[in-house]
Amino acid sequence: MKIRLAKTAGFCMGVRRAVDMVLDLQRAAPPMPIVTYGPLIHNPQTLELLRSRGIQEVKSLDEITGGTVVIRAHGISPQERQVLEAKGVGIIDATCPRVHRVQAVIRKHASKGHFCIIVGDEDHPEVRGLMGFASAGGITVPSADLNGLLDRIPSDRGVCLVAQTTQDLETFEEVGRVLKARCPELHVYNTICDSTRRRQTEVSRLSRQVDMVVVVGGKGSGNTQRLAKVAEAQGVRALHVETDDELPSQSLAGIRTVGVTAGASTPNWQIRRITDRLKEIGMSRGGAPWKQLRRIADITVMTYGWAALAGGGLTATSLVLQGRSMKWLPMVVAMLFVFSMHLLNRIQERSGAVRFNTPEIADFYVRHRKFLTSLGVFSSLAALVLSLWMGVHAALLLTAMLVAGRLYMVPLVSAARFPGLKWRSLKDLPGSKTPLVALGWATAASILPLMGSVSESFAPGAVVAFIFSAGMVFWRTALSDLLDIQGDRIVGRETIPILIGVKNTRILLLTLLAFLVLLLVLTAAMGWIPPVGLLLVLDILVFGGLFVIYRRRHLVDRLAFEGILDGNFILAGILSAFYG
Repeated sequence: MKIRLAKTAGFCMGVRRAVDMVLDLQRAAPPMPIVTYGPLIHNPQTLELLRSRGIQEVKSLDEITGGTVVIRAHGISPQERQVLEAKGVGIIDATCPRVHRVQAVIRKHASKGHFCIIVGDEDHPEVRGLMGFASAGGITVPSADLNGLLDRIPSDRGVCLVAQTTQDLETFEEVGRVLKARCPELHVYNTICDSTRRRQTEVSRLSRQVDMVVVVGGKGSGNTQRLAKVAEAQGVRALHVETDDELPSQSLAGIRTVGVTAGASTPNWQIRRITDRLKEIGMSRGGAPWKQLRRIADITVMTYGWAALAGGGLTATSLVLQGRSMKWLPMVVAMLFVFSMHLLNRIQERSGAVRFNTPEIADFYVRHRKFLTSLGVFSSLAALVLSLWMGVHAALLLTAMLVAGRLYMVPLVSAARFPGLKWRSLKDLPGSKTPLVALGWATAASILPLMGSVSESFAPGAVVAFIFSAGMVFWRTALSDLLDIQGDRIVGRETIPILIGVKNTRILLLTLLAFLVLLLVLTAAMGWIPPVGLLLVLDILVFGGLFVIYRRRHLVDRLAFEGILDGNFILAGILSAFYG
């Protein structure tokens, strides 16, 4: 079964902004408690996660007595805001900027005495808030059927027509056509969010290319419900689900191609669980050999067996860049180090961000925890024993690396003794993950092989190899952090994209690729490294292609993407081997 994922699926700008604001607010330790006035967004699973972080929801202003109040993404009326201000509580306004624009339009025309018509659902929180700005009078129109409503529209003064930001365009345009004949002074503002229009246009196009559309999102989300209706209008079956439990295999009987889209308040991990479930159903229909091969490939990626091969490839590349012959012993030691450190840290982290970022991997680690732990410990010991054959200096360096790797996840400060301390382990240090992973890989690949003998010298090629290795691994890990940003925010992990922002991280990644190209070209031209450095520019271009894939959101299969990402290091090792 083929899966097509809509590019626009998932959080819109306003929802992402609201969720980020709340999570950043909690990290900043504001006056407690933190409450949201009404549900922050229309997604039960996200709201449950916020509750688990101590962020509660109140339904009435009477329930608010102190602390910090977050105004939901849908916005509130001016009257409600006045009540909040009178209570003297801290107010954080997470209203979507698109909703603020509609509020401003209504306020402007209300000040001129114009009557306001809002095309939207009367009971929707956004519409209720907007009506509070229509001080000169207004009504809501839930559909294009204006029978009985036209008589309520004044004909002797101006009329302002706006729309709920998540309304469908056809209804809004039809209402506008009807009103033009009735209202001599009609001011029309198409306030439907661009994100809403793009989602509806895309799902309409997607519906013509698939046998069925799965719409992921809260059952109470209006924009998600409309996506299902748009798909059905194209004559294709649409299934609106909140979780993967609502996707039994029999519901997809006979389906060869399925499209997946999601509402504006649906987090990435929910979409990922759905696509993982669809992939599982599709694989169950395939032939036995293909099913087994794919499962083996997935397990190899999930358990970092593929990453271990990537570490070996990077070590081979570092040796050749230094003008040395490829040696199997340091390559195997590097592979075992990468394998054991990632595996053991992932086991310890299984209840953290991985639950949201890659739920399939989290489930696998829960099921096989004991075996994987034994495998990780054995790999660490095997790496240490083999490093002794390389020399005492190599063994000492590897021991330090193994200890540092294990200390990364271990709390170093007691929570009972220092309850107010935020950073208890190395993983809690803001932005520490990516540079430390890059440092560990680069040390294993380019420095450890030189520790076999005190007579080894650090030539310019060794410096280039270290910088190249660290840069490539930094890029790999930072891109994964971009993909995992929603789950990392939920659990409070401060990765580089969270610290400097998504846009700045993207700029950083592109800048790093350009730097690595210049590094290889210039040092090869100066004779610091062999000509193979020019060949390795191909690897950097592959990373550039993966960045394009990430930007275009063609990430239906995360495990396959991770496999290609680490496969690029294996490609570097193969290119180096051919040169050597």
